[in-house]
This record gives sequence, structure tokens and C-alpha cells, in this order.
Amino acid sequence: MKKLKLLIVLFLLSFSSYSQNTISIGESEIFHSEILNEDRKLEIYLPKSYGKSDKIYPVLYLLDSFYNFSHCVGSVEYLFLNQLIPEMIIVGIRNTRRNRDLTPYSPEIDKKQRERLGLTGGADKFIDFLDKELIPHIEQTYRAAPYRIIVGHSLGGLFNVYTFLKKPELFNSYITISPSLWYSNKLISEEFENVFSDSIEPNRNFYLTLANENSGSMRGNVLKLSGEFENYINTHKEANLRFKYEPMPEESHGSIGLPSIYFGLRFIFTPVKYKIPKTKEEITLQGGPDKVIEKSINFFEQQSKIYGFELTNEYSLKDLGYTFLKIEEYKKYAIEVFKLRTKDHPESFDAYSDLASAYEELGEWKKAKYNYEQALRLIKKTGDPEWEFYQLDLDNLEKKIKEKKKE
Repeated sequence: MKKLKLLIVLFLLSFSSYSQNTISIGESEIFHSEILNEDRKLEIYLPKSYGKSDKIYPVLYLLDSFYNFSHCVGSVEYLFLNQLIPEMIIVGIRNTRRNRDLTPYSPEIDKKQRERLGLTGGADKFIDFLDKELIPHIEQTYRAAPYRIIVGHSLGGLFNVYTFLKKPELFNSYITISPSLWYSNKLISEEFENVFSDSIEPNRNFYLTLANENSGSMRGNVLKLSGEFENYINTHKEANLRFKYEPMPEESHGSIGLPSIYFGLRFIFTPVKYKIPKTKEEITLQGGPDKVIEKSINFFEQQSKIYGFELTNEYSLKDLGYTFLKIEEYKKYAIEVFKLRTKDHPESFDAYSDLASAYEELGEWKKAKYNYEQALRLIKKTGDPEWEFYQLDLDNLEKKIKEKKKE
């Protein structure tokens, strides 16, 4: 009897080991820095499409990765799933001596702050590490586009501000979360006009947040920084600098990280949203359907050149196709747009489903059936649990075809 029980336990254990799969959101690597004279642990997230394409991707460099990596990956995947941002690589940088690396040299900080912080003043060396070692390593190892975002929280936010003032061209976009601007530094206290002798390189984004922090000089300095940005933008239109200050008084210094990354990424990629004409009158004013299609395609080609990586036109074409489908005399253009979408995005089950829907609307059921079948095949390959909706579309069409044959 004891042997039987042991066999049952062993069977259950073996079954359990075979039925479990590890869910991974990234991988880690050790990178040696000659500049910092130490090894640094990196946490790397690659987009789900990375192994299936030859595309290049923007890179998000994440400070304080120990605290922020998992929720940052979740936010990026969720925003991409909802068509709000492009896919991107995330490089999380683990700390060794955080206070040293993220603070600029400052003889102005008082004795009490110096004792609390310990070793400080290594920000210039850390900028060199990013610029001369880490970024080249990432861009040589991975299919990284020359579009870089940096995310910094607290002392990391202080580092973001310092880096933007010291070397603004190093990153295209800065997400700066409750920066520790109580930390004194001459460069940060200067007015922008005195810091930037020439204009900032164009097409930079700076997103700034602040939690419910009212004590000390931090809040006042954040508001001063916000004012400096606004003044500079108003007097230097040629810089094409986008800035947004978003106070989050309901968040604490600890909890503000997640919403800041979420809304910061949305802010950065807001300009890539193309405004689709919604009425016949608007389409006519833009030169008619052919001209509207051409403008939509050109918009994303131009934006891709600005950002340095391919920005998808898939969802713009979807909206445009359904706009045409609602206008009787423009329905044929819906087919044209949806066909163009399947050509540009051959792995998109949604693209084939929309094309099938348009063919069904026009009574071309044979073509509709073929495209519904393609959509169902593609979605089943992904494991998406909503495949049943695509099956129902196909089943309902087949019922229509059978009923038509009976007539």
C-alpha cells in the first residue's frame, strides 16, 4: 500500500513538472563598464515580434530597474496592444551605488544632506557610461533604432534633468518622475537661456510629473523647471521641443512611477496619430478618396523618417477603410484600403478580418469567406483567446451562403 501511495505521489509530481511553463518578461546580462570600473546587471525586454521580423525598435532606458522593470514592461505591452505606442526594447539598468551615479557634483549641498547621501557626484561619469559604452553596446547587439527614451524617478529624475541640460541630444525623450530637485546644483538652477547657447536639437520630448510632495524646496524647483520649459518653448519655436508637466497629487513618491511611465509614453507618441477625415465633405476637401489614401500613407512615411524607425500605418488604414465603408459611393475604396493593409501587414489577422467584412458588406461572399479563413488561421497561431469571434464570423457567413443556395 505504501508503494502504491509513493507511485501516485511520483506520478502527480511528474505530471505537475510537465504541465508548468515559465512565464518570462525578459532576460538579464552582465555588462562590464571600463568607465565605471565595475560590472553592471542589465534587464532586457524584447518585443514579442522581435524574433519574427527584421524591424528595428526604439529603446527605452530604464533607471532603477530593480523597482521598475516589471511594471514598465506591462505598461509598454498594454499600450502597444491598445495601439497607442509602437513596440520597443526596454533596457533596465540595475544600481550599484545609486547616490553616486545619479547625482551631479555639487559643493552646494549642506553637511546633513551629504552625510545622508554618502558618496555623490558621479552623474557626469554615468552619462559617459551611457553615451560611450551602454548605448553603443545595445545598438550593436540588438536591432535598436536611433530613437532613445530615458525614464528616471526621484534621483533618477534628477539625473534626467541634469542630462537634458548637459547633453540633451543623448536621448530623444525624457520621462522624468518626481525629480529630487531639492538637490542643489548650479547647472540645474540656471535659466535655460544661459544653459543652451544654441537651440536644443529638434523633436525632443520632456514629460515631467510630481507626486503629493509639498515640503521643502522640491515642489518649488519642479514648478520653476516647468516655467523654464514653457518660456524656452515660447521663444524658440524652431527647437520643436514638446513639454508636458503633469502633477499627480493623488500619488505618493513611491506610487507615481507606474502612471508616469504609462502617460509619459502616451504623450511621447501622441504626434503619430493621424487624423482621419470622417465625412464625405471632409474627404472632398482633402481632394477625394485617392488623395486621402495617399496622404495617410505619406504621413506615416514622414513620421518614420523623423523617429528613425517604422511607425505602423495599420490602424490608420483600418479607420480610413471603415470611414469609406460608411459612405455608399466610397465603399469600393474601403476594399482598396483594406487590401493595402493586408499587403503591408500580412500577419495581421485583424487586417484580413476587416477585408472580409468589407467584401461581405458588398455581397462578394466568396472573397469574404477566403479572408475570414485567413483571419481565423492567423489568430489561432497567436493563441489569442478571442479566436472564437473570428470563427463565428466565418460560421455566420457560411450560413448565409447555404441559405442563398437554397433559394
